[in-house]
Amino acid sequence: MEKSINITLKVWRQRGPKAKGAFETYQLNNVSTDSSFLEMMDQLNEQLVAERKEPVVFDHDCREGICGMCSLYINGHPHGPDEDITTCQLHMRKFKDGDTITIEPWRS
Repeated sequence: MEKSINITLKVWRQRGPKAKGAFETYQLNNVSTDSSFLEMMDQLNEQLVAERKEPVVFDHDCREGICGMCSLYINGHPHGPDEDITTCQLHMRKFKDGDTITIEPWRS
């Protein structure tokens, strides 16, 4: 039986590199714990588009842990809570129902 969780996302939003940014908060329900982190982001964007809101832009390419395009800071850690993986290899089973997850871009 597939397990799902409800989470709160705090996502850094910024229109461009020189624009002022801020965190925006989103509630996302019924997230499969079998989903990858990027699949969860896709689910968020589907919800935002359905609400006629601007989707969250994030880089990705292979979604297989090879290219590194998907780099994000998740709860203050590069790629999330696990070591030696990329963001696309992170699965939602690492999070608990009711968790708040902070998502930020990779900063130079």
